[in-house]
Amino acid sequence: MSHDRKPGFLRAFDPSFALGTVCTIAFYAVINQPPLRDSVLHRYTSEHVVEYAIVALFIWGVIDILLKLLFLPREILALRQEWLPPRVGREPAANAAALLEHVRSQPRWLQSSRVARRLTQALDYVTESGSAEDYREHLQYLSDQDDDNLQSNYMLVRFVAGVTPVLGFLGTVVHFGTALSGISFNEMAQRLSDVVGEMGSAFNTTTVALAAAMTMLFSLFICERIERSVGRSIDRLVDRELLTRFEVKDPNILPFLAAVESANEESLRSISTNLHRQTEVWSQSLDTLYERFDQRQQQELDGWREALEILRERHEAYDAGLEERLRQTLALVDSRQDQHMAQIQMMLERAVSVRDDLTGLMKTLESIARGEGKLVELQASLTENLRVLRESQQIDQAMHGLTAAIHLLTARHRQSGGFDSAAA
Repeated sequence: MSHDRKPGFLRAFDPSFALGTVCTIAFYAVINQPPLRDSVLHRYTSEHVVEYAIVALFIWGVIDILLKLLFLPREILALRQEWLPPRVGREPAANAAALLEHVRSQPRWLQSSRVARRLTQALDYVTESGSAEDYREHLQYLSDQDDDNLQSNYMLVRFVAGVTPVLGFLGTVVHFGTALSGISFNEMAQRLSDVVGEMGSAFNTTTVALAAAMTMLFSLFICERIERSVGRSIDRLVDRELLTRFEVKDPNILPFLAAVESANEESLRSISTNLHRQTEVWSQSLDTLYERFDQRQQQELDGWREALEILRERHEAYDAGLEERLRQTLALVDSRQDQHMAQIQMMLERAVSVRDDLTGLMKTLESIARGEGKLVELQASLTENLRVLRESQQIDQAMHGLTAAIHLLTARHRQSGGFDSAAA
């Protein structure tokens, strides 16, 4: 992100460098405290002067990226503002001054955005030149200049991402040199632990440098992606609002343009007159057409009314015939119902007579049942008498008595048979 040029020593002042220096001092003031002296972070950042340089450059680059990210919300809000009034066709180049004043009337925090600077530079060109010649090339030049500024704004981050691995390798070489310098073959066994410790510190330096470089490269990728997206949005806004906004006129053809404009105005007046006459003719034709349409519609309406009247009469006649047939059907149903009632009455009378016959039959069966009871009693009496005769051995008297009993039974049987015939 490009910043406005400042006079004097302010142009040499870099806020990210000042903040990075303060943050580096604060970091080492905290990391060198006794509770953190044995931590992994202290071992990787404070064992050699090269590591101090790597951490200082890393913090400086991070502060620079954070400062750039702080201005991104302003750029996004600036893209959503209405910078120029809506246009109707092409405007003369003289309107560029009024549009420039409209842009400069925006709030101060918006005027320092990339959108405001691009619009101001584009309108300044039209205002100073008094025409829109070579305007497309100038807008393209401003877009390319903005891309160049974007590249230059991230020089520090690229420098940190490029020099940090070199410092890491330098620290590794220095540690290896320190570990191996002044050691003879005979002293190798005694100083092996020191050599191994120095080698571990050497690899720690490389690890810190590579981690810082990867972080810087990833941050550079994210920031440049966002910045380029904002730049493309600015290009689209400028092309939409300014690319074809102003008229392009050559002073050498102004007389010819005046003649063409006068001829064009005359043609427009003639076309307007002819159009007015043609409109009147079309209006009269449409009125006649509407009258004919109304008449035709009225005739169709009368035809529909007659058809509906005929249909209503036929429907009434059909309802009358249907009602008469329904009345005849009901009369026929009533006569058949009377016949059925007479048949049902006859059947009821026959059922009553059958019930009387069944009553007589039941009485007869009851009398027969009473006679059978007496026969059973007589049989029991005879059995008892036979037993007594057998005991008393008066068989002759028993035979005579039995004969008399048989005659008596025969006589009663005949009487009961005559009674049953009379009952039947």
